[in-house]
Amino acid sequence: MKIAIVGAGISGCAIYLALKKRLPEPPAPGSQHEYIIFESYDTPRNSTSQQAPGETHSASLVVGGGIGLHPNGVRSLERLDENLARDVKHAGHSFNVQKFMSAYGCTLARLPCALDDTYSISLSRHALWNCLRNYVPDDIIVTRRVSSVIANPKGRSVIKFADGSPDYEADLIIGADGLKSPTRRALFPEAKEDPYPAEFGGRWRCHPVGRIQTLS
Repeated sequence: MKIAIVGAGISGCAIYLALKKRLPEPPAPGSQHEYIIFESYDTPRNSTSQQAPGETHSASLVVGGGIGLHPNGVRSLERLDENLARDVKHAGHSFNVQKFMSAYGCTLARLPCALDDTYSISLSRHALWNCLRNYVPDDIIVTRRVSSVIANPKGRSVIKFADGSPDYEADLIIGADGLKSPTRRALFPEAKEDPYPAEFGGRWRCHPVGRIQTLS
C-alpha cells in the first residue's frame, strides 16, 4: 500500500512512527508498505529558528510555545518507542504537581500531574518535534508544498503540488498539514467554506485589585 502523509510536523512524524509499528505488513512475501511524507518547509533535524532563514516551519522555536505532556501522553510515547520517550524526557522537565500562586505568594490551587511513577513533562514544541523527527528517515520526507488533494473513492487518491510537480497517487493519504489543510478540504469538495474551522473561545475579566485591608 502506498501511504502519503501531508505534513512533517509533530502529528505527521508521530503518525508515521505509529503506522510503522502497528500497521501489519502486506501478506505477500517480500512486500512492504511505501511511505512518503510531503512537507512545505525544508527544516532539517536538530534545527533551530536561527538556522532557518525565510519561511518558518511550524515546529520552529519562534512559532508556538511550550507543551505539557501529562502521563497519558508520556505513556503513549513509551508504547510508540521507549527510546523516543527517553529522549523526550531528557529534552524537557519532569514535574508531578502544578501550583497556581497569587501575586502575594499564596497558593491558589494545587493540581497533581503524575500517575503512579509516570510524571508529566514540560518542553518546547520544537524540542518535541526534534525528538520525533530524529526517528523518521530523511529519505522519505520530500520538501514539496501540497496545493490540493483529489479524493477518489474507487481508486487511488491524487495529490497535486504548488510548484507543478507531477501528481502523486496514494492508497492512503493522511492530512497532518495544520490549520489551512488542503487535505481536509478534499473531504468536503462542494463546501464554499471550511465546515470545520478552528474555533477558540474563552472569558476574560479585568478589574483593579487591592489588598483586603485597604478596602472599605
